[in-house]
Amino acid sequence: MSGSLTVLVVVAVVWLLISLIPMRSIPAGRAWGVIILGVSALFVLVAGLFASQVEVSDSYQGESPTLLVMLVVAIALAPGAIVALVRRGKSG
Repeated sequence: MSGSLTVLVVVAVVWLLISLIPMRSIPAGRAWGVIILGVSALFVLVAGLFASQVEVSDSYQGESPTLLVMLVVAIALAPGAIVALVRRGKSG
């Protein structure tokens, strides 16, 4: 569990750093924000697609694995998406 948590934190930090890349012009900053938001949404959807292919045993009583995987990916990518939204709001 510790290894997967480390990978999740590294991905979140890297995505945050990617979203913090400075742009020289306002239109480039807006485009970068849209790209970050679009890729974040795409990652969440792809994670849900892959998780929907998982077979769950009949004795499993918890939440849907698809929902859980999408939630974890969304939480990991949220800091970068929030930075993109804030930058987009400041420039527009």
